[in-house]
Amino acid sequence: MSKKIIHQLSLSDIGGVQKSFSAFFLHALKKSNFEHHIFSMHELIDNFIDVKKYHHNLNSSLIYKIKFLFFVMSKNSVIHFYNNLGSSSVNKILNFVPYSNIIFHERGSAWNAKKQDFKIYSDNALKAKVILANSNATKIMLIKRFGINEKKIQVIQNGFLEQNLKFKPKENNRLSDKFSIGYIGRLDTPKGIHILIESAKILQSYDFFITGKGILEDPLKKLAKNYKNIHFMKSVKEPLEFISKMDVMVVPSIREPLGNVIIEAGFCKKPVIASNIDGIPEIITHGVSGILITPDQKISISTIPNNAIPIPEVVINPKTNQLQEPKEIDPLKLSHSIKELANSPKTREFYGENLYQIVKKKFNVETYYENLEKIYQSILKN
Repeated sequence: MSKKIIHQLSLSDIGGVQKSFSAFFLHALKKSNFEHHIFSMHELIDNFIDVKKYHHNLNSSLIYKIKFLFFVMSKNSVIHFYNNLGSSSVNKILNFVPYSNIIFHERGSAWNAKKQDFKIYSDNALKAKVILANSNATKIMLIKRFGINEKKIQVIQNGFLEQNLKFKPKENNRLSDKFSIGYIGRLDTPKGIHILIESAKILQSYDFFITGKGILEDPLKKLAKNYKNIHFMKSVKEPLEFISKMDVMVVPSIREPLGNVIIEAGFCKKPVIASNIDGIPEIITHGVSGILITPDQKISISTIPNNAIPIPEVVINPKTNQLQEPKEIDPLKLSHSIKELANSPKTREFYGENLYQIVKKKFNVETYYENLEKIYQSILKN
C-alpha cells in the first residue's frame, strides 16, 4: 500500500496559507516519495484549478468522509492539518476514532484564540506526532500562551517561490509617475491598513495603492475619502506584478506571524517598511534589508465589524520574545520612513538587494518542500 499525505485545509479563499500550500503541493507532486491528497469542507476556487483532481470536498460525499476517517486511522498515512490546532471539530474527530499520524501546522490562528480555546489547543497538541510552526514567533506563542511542549514543535518558515526565480516585470509597469507606495493583503483589522491611510494623508505628493479584499473595505474607503492620492484596487492574481509597479511596500501589521508579502517583495528586489512585531524581524533586519518600526501607539480602530478578525489579546515582542499587549505603529514615523526612502534611491536599492538575497536563500519553495518531506519520512519510516 502506498503511503499517503492527506492535507486538510480550505482552498475556498486566498491567504498566506493557501498561497504557500499551492506552490508546495505542485512541487511535491513532482518530487515527493508519497501520494498527496487534499480534503476540505468547501469547493476550491478557480485560483487553485491546478490541484482540482487531488481535491476532495468532505461535504459533497459520504464516501469522502469515510475515506478521510480511514486515512486518519491508517498507519500508512499522515494527516496534515493547517491552522486547526484550536479546532473543536477536529478534536471531536480525534476523540471519536483511533488516530495514527497527526501533524498540526500553526500558521497564525493562535493569535485569534480566546481563553476558552486553550483546552482544545492543549488536547490537540497531545494528539500530534509533531506541531509545525511557520516562524519562531509562532513557536513562542504556542509555548508561552498555550503551554505546549517545546520539544514537540518544529519551525518551518514559509517558502512558495522558486529559489532561482528571475522575475521580469512587464514593460511600462508603473501605475503612477509619482513615487508609489504599495500594500497587498487582506483588508482586515490585524493588518493596520488604517495606519497606512493616515500616512498617505500626510504625504499627498506620493501615490498609495491598496489592493486586496476584506470586511474593512468600506470603512477604509470612507477613511480615505477625498484623498486623491489613495487608490483602492481589486485583488490581484499576480502579486509580483503589482509589487514590481511600486517603489516601496509597506506592511503596517498589528500582528503578523511571518509575512508572505515581504518574501514576495524580496523576490522583486523592492524595499519594505514594516512593523517590528511577531515574525517580521525573522525576514527583515532593520537598516540592512528594510526598515522596521516598533509599534508604540494604542490601537486606534474604533469600530470592528462582528465578522472581522479580532484584535489579538497578545503579540510577540521580537526583542524580548515575551508576550505583550498589541499596539500599532505611529503614522508619523511611517511617513518619515517613506520620505527617507523616497529621497534615497541608493538606500532603496540596497535594502531591495539584501532582502532578495535573504528570501532567495531561506524562503524558497524547494527548502520548504525538503523540510516537510523529511518530517513525513520520519513519521512514515516504519
